[in-house]
Amino acid sequence: MKRYNNFTGDDITLVVCTYKECKYLEESIKSIVNQTIKPKILISTSTPNDYVGAIADKYGIEIRINPDGGQIKDYNFAMKQADTKFIMLAHQDEILKDSFVEKSLDALNYTKDPIISFTDYIEMHNDIVDEKQSSMVRIKKMMLWPVKFKWFAGTRLGKRLTICFGDPITHPSVICKVDKMPEEVFREKYKASMDWDLWERLSKEKGSFVYVDEILLQHRMNDDNQTAVLLRTTNDRYNNEYDIYRRFWIKPIAKILMHFYSKAYNNY
Repeated sequence: MKRYNNFTGDDITLVVCTYKECKYLEESIKSIVNQTIKPKILISTSTPNDYVGAIADKYGIEIRINPDGGQIKDYNFAMKQADTKFIMLAHQDEILKDSFVEKSLDALNYTKDPIISFTDYIEMHNDIVDEKQSSMVRIKKMMLWPVKFKWFAGTRLGKRLTICFGDPITHPSVICKVDKMPEEVFREKYKASMDWDLWERLSKEKGSFVYVDEILLQHRMNDDNQTAVLLRTTNDRYNNEYDIYRRFWIKPIAKILMHFYSKAYNNY
């Protein structure tokens, strides 16, 4: 296998996006600090407080404060904080395996022109890691078959086949090549499906989606999850996802796919 790049930990910044006082924040930061290959680390927030400040001081991490908060604004602000080739928005309640950065960088180094990389994951419920992947996660993994072939993952068809039936790419595991990102990374109109909207736009660009087929992320499921909040309070997710389906399919097929895809909402 040919090595194309020599990216190191100095080439990636993990920006921990935090809001108010998340009780899982320190656990999440510990999982980043303990990586076998050390990345640069920042904390980004629009709600600075003593709790976050104390954790940042404890681990020697710089805080970047967004003066104009809001879900999409916070993520877009965080995306502009890195001066490295790669950036990852680490969620305040997710746990990375200690080899996450090492194995992600290895995959990126053996890819000629990476756009994003992402990994497999397992869910946590009530602070307990599942013994095995849920049926929803296994279905998402099946949807990723096109990017398991490196030559196909670098084609427009391969990238679009990966995301045309839904969004199987887990946002908290994604590392982005900074110079591949659009000027407006996340769009307010798609706040319920901001990641799928971004992947769809990136799928048209030259380069590869890089899939690391190992469980390197523990993804926390709880009532405070932003997706869960949106499902309880608005119809935005359905509307956003139908709109994205229409980029791939004619109306009748998009409606059929939404009928089945929306059943996944029961998992939140």
